[in-house]
Amino acid sequence: MTRPTTYGLFLNMGSNLGPTPEDVMRITIDQADRAEALGFHDLWVTEHHFIPFGINPSSLTASAFLLGRTDRVRVGTAVALSPLHHPIELAEKAALLDQMSGGRFDLGIGRGGYLKDYEVLGVDTARWDGEPIGSAETIIATWTDRDLARPEHTTGPSELQPPPLTRPHPPLFVATRSDDAIRFAADRELPLQHYFASPVEQRCQLEDRYREANPDADVAHLHSVIVVVDDDEPKARQLLAEALTESFRTGDWPHVPQGSGKRHTGADGRPLDRGEMGRYVAENSIVGSIDEVRDQLEEFEAATGATRLALYVEAIADPERIMGTIDAIGDAVLDRSPAG
Repeated sequence: MTRPTTYGLFLNMGSNLGPTPEDVMRITIDQADRAEALGFHDLWVTEHHFIPFGINPSSLTASAFLLGRTDRVRVGTAVALSPLHHPIELAEKAALLDQMSGGRFDLGIGRGGYLKDYEVLGVDTARWDGEPIGSAETIIATWTDRDLARPEHTTGPSELQPPPLTRPHPPLFVATRSDDAIRFAADRELPLQHYFASPVEQRCQLEDRYREANPDADVAHLHSVIVVVDDDEPKARQLLAEALTESFRTGDWPHVPQGSGKRHTGADGRPLDRGEMGRYVAENSIVGSIDEVRDQLEEFEAATGATRLALYVEAIADPERIMGTIDAIGDAVLDRSPAG
């Protein structure tokens, strides 16, 4: 099945977007407003706790705000950190957002892995091991089987209220590199979410594994990708590398023991430090004039097969360039994308 490509925005709310949290929230809301006005397909919000890398601690709360502020654009989580939430509560809140938005909400889940989250919130790090499969199984069961009673319950039937509006259930995306989780997602035809810093080769490998598990699955995986429109490509790429380096450093916190060893590596297999990583990701991002960006997007789509993109335009941490990129994409690229 051939489907048209859609374009959304990836909103991380990093502290480097402005001098104060109020400034960060303002530029986030400005992006959402502009996306709605220009016809972008969706908005994707991240979730982080206690670190400056991203100052949105609730992807569902932010999604609820953005859904209430907009009328047309879809809103999704990229991701809700499933080990930190009760899966039935995730299913309840997602069903509520699905109902109140008229079916415009997409739930994306992943396991993250910052040790600080577990220590401060009092969650056992062992929960990390079974995710996101454990939560995904429970969420789908909660959405599709409204009788939540279990033999050990003494209080009678427990029905999900409200049930989801979208049938058979709201969209559920899975952010994972785990073989078991990829097979799980493929078996249930749940789309993957790709990390914005992942190279093309890694994205293709993950989707190859997905197709091997289910050759008949027909889904649009979500590709988050950094995009900056600027006629001075070398200067913009330099600024992007500097912003990414600062961003990665503010996210350089200990991970749960079983989640360590996930850092990017160079050609020699050596882990990249934050400065190297910033330069590496910037060099592999889509940057240039609007004509160059349009060509690079087409090349990226051809190489990955991507038909659903979330553009991380705020990665450069410059409000003028952020809004300029959104406007340029809206004028020159969205004519290839269906509205709504």
